[in-house]
Amino acid sequence: MNYSIHFKNPLTHFFTVKLELDKVDSESVLLELPIWRPGRYEAANYAKNIRGFKIENEDGEPLNYTKVNPSTWRVDTAGAGSIVVSYDYFAFKMDAGNSWYDESHIYINFINCMVYDVARLNEQCKVSIDIPKNYQVACGLEHDQQSFVAQDYYELVDSPLMAGADLEHHEYEVDGYNFHIWLNGEHPIQPEKLVSDFKKFSQEQVKEMEEFPEKEYHFLIEVLPYKFYHGVEHHDSTVICLGPGHALNTEDMYSQLLGVSSHELFHAWNIIKIRPQEMMPYQFNKSVVFPTGFVAEGFTTYYGDLFLSRGGVFDRQWYFSELNTLFRRHFSNYGRLNYSVVDSSLDLWIDGYAITTPERKSSIYVEGAMVALCLDLMIRQKSADQKSLDDIMRKLWSLYGKTGKGYSYENIKEVSESVYGADLSDFFDAHVKGKESKKVLINDLLNYVGCQLLEKDSENDLEKYFGIRIAEPNGSLKITQIAPGSIGENYFSLNDEILSINDQKLDIENINQFGAGNYEFLVRRNYKDITIKLKPGEDKYFHQYTIEPLPEPSKQQKTSFEKWTGCELV
Repeated sequence: MNYSIHFKNPLTHFFTVKLELDKVDSESVLLELPIWRPGRYEAANYAKNIRGFKIENEDGEPLNYTKVNPSTWRVDTAGAGSIVVSYDYFAFKMDAGNSWYDESHIYINFINCMVYDVARLNEQCKVSIDIPKNYQVACGLEHDQQSFVAQDYYELVDSPLMAGADLEHHEYEVDGYNFHIWLNGEHPIQPEKLVSDFKKFSQEQVKEMEEFPEKEYHFLIEVLPYKFYHGVEHHDSTVICLGPGHALNTEDMYSQLLGVSSHELFHAWNIIKIRPQEMMPYQFNKSVVFPTGFVAEGFTTYYGDLFLSRGGVFDRQWYFSELNTLFRRHFSNYGRLNYSVVDSSLDLWIDGYAITTPERKSSIYVEGAMVALCLDLMIRQKSADQKSLDDIMRKLWSLYGKTGKGYSYENIKEVSESVYGADLSDFFDAHVKGKESKKVLINDLLNYVGCQLLEKDSENDLEKYFGIRIAEPNGSLKITQIAPGSIGENYFSLNDEILSINDQKLDIENINQFGAGNYEFLVRRNYKDITIKLKPGEDKYFHQYTIEPLPEPSKQQKTSFEKWTGCELV
């Protein structure tokens, strides 16, 4: 399949795509455009960004076609030896899975915009793009300035492209593998520190997995001037969108950059190669549903942070902070009590990445990371630190990643049991397929590595006494979550705006000044102001959970902790 992309007025954000198919020898050709993309397993329907769709023969004469569904076209070839498909694509969404075109920057995810011949998915793809000569080009495909070659359609759409006159490029090497960092946008990060830290977590990942799946790897980083966080994995690259760029030298933002970068790099093994059987091969015009999102995203979330600790990028206190964030997201998401992580994975196609119905489901990222943490510490404890979750990942790599064979839920359980050395049915039934609380289990397992899970009341009075969680969008205090079974559930609604408490107008900073006394809320609901009088009861809500070292850990506990995290416990 031979493609070309031509750019016109950048202020319209449209570029023109052409697909030329030679040696047509059938009465009809079935064309499709993907309805989803790898890395996000829900409907995207990229055809909504297409206009001016037309199909012609080699003489420029129009061919008849039938639109079978929004993303499928059946072409009557009428004896044509070749056909040309052309259309304009609207590239004006900046995140890690879409495309963008303006006066100074080109960023394309080919899966958004490349129609394919269903019969030619495994044939070589060539793409000609009229990229300005003064632009640098970042892309994992074999390419020069304007010509790109992929061995098949699958490689093409798993190789995003970024081009601009002001791209910043850094590189480093680990065990003979070459890594590239490309940045677009303004930032204050020191290049030497950036490369050093990226190399540390890359080295740690390659060491644990014993090899890297590709000869080269590209980090394509869109540094944005506003708050944003998103990353998408690809076979030899990742796109990361992060902002605000001016704050990337702060501890929080720099931690986010390294965290998402480590996460996406581990995907080069986990999901790109070690892939569920439901995705072997990718079928871009059909819904993708699978039960093992806890492995694909949850295990990767767990390892993304752990490799930064083991690699010496951050210290023990940083890793504790990341675990505390994980615990907060786990314990405050009551959807984990309604849907297991397996059920939530199966529902990714309909609502996997957004909060729709409150407390309906769990997060495959959070709950999967909790499963990974439990399995890792369970294996370490049973084997006296001779084995760990690392052994599971290496075995999955050997059995499935390197062979191109997809794994099933049962395969994950079997491999886990082979490393653990005993039956794990109770654990998988309770904590993977099931919805049982992990609080006691986590505390017991943390004890093995000299730590404990501490529980305390929320520091926010409204959360603690009434079970209502608030945010301050556009200067107004609005209720964003209500704990099931709480006092607040009987008096408040989501999106209620709190105008005042006890006749005092508040902001997010001074909400905790009324303690356990009487409360009189003035609330705006559906454009009506209502008064609600409440007094705290005995129950508390939204408890906080944090990891802390034991007061006097043993020598074994200290050693086990260091083998787990790469850090000293005390």
